[in-house]
Amino acid sequence: MTIVVKVYIVRHGETEENRQGIMQGQLDTPLNAAGVRQAELAADALEDVPFGAAYSSDLQRAKKTAEVILERHPDVRLETTEALRERYMGDWQGGSVYNRGDPPANLEPIVDFLARSMKWWNDTIARHVQRQAASLKKELTQDTGTQDDSEWEDERWEFEPLHILVVSHGGLIGTLVTNLVGSRKVEVAEGVTIGRCFNASISVIDMNESGRGVLISYADTTHLNVDLVQENADVQQ
Repeated sequence: MTIVVKVYIVRHGETEENRQGIMQGQLDTPLNAAGVRQAELAADALEDVPFGAAYSSDLQRAKKTAEVILERHPDVRLETTEALRERYMGDWQGGSVYNRGDPPANLEPIVDFLARSMKWWNDTIARHVQRQAASLKKELTQDTGTQDDSEWEDERWEFEPLHILVVSHGGLIGTLVTNLVGSRKVEVAEGVTIGRCFNASISVIDMNESGRGVLISYADTTHLNVDLVQENADVQQ
């Protein structure tokens, strides 16, 4: 199978609310100085990736992180969407994680949150995969004169995948990736573990022409040489 799309999923940089253990949910909070620096370090790590598309949550902490990364890729247009927002935390928003009590009645149901993240993936990433797979098929047919898979093997390495940047929030990233793996749309590469999703961490999913993927890395922070907040107040334990 040929990789036709590579998805780079980045969690936004740190906010003061992250540092203080405040539940943000869909509050529109800005990056703090550490968060801007984390975004710059993520930009360094992704500088040589030839992005062809970019998406982020429309909340400013994610949008700003994406914009910092895309300063190195001035020809790539950023598309923002509410679909990539963090889970709506209802009356918990703005309160401390340390005394939040029982879930409020207006907390976004986890089923709806999951459906929102998967709908975005299917409407956006899956469609990119379909278009790239069609391009691969056309290119190989032109090169070999056949659609027989056995004739394609020596040609596949020449196909350049579409590289997509996605910037979102820890809760959404964890929910999306866990469901992609659980539904067997994506398998986990050997040695990769799905755990905490840190600020400005990078996860990578390779998608092949059949629509199946491999989680190559999850919440990688090797590019960050800064102190990281260890807990995410927006993830319900």
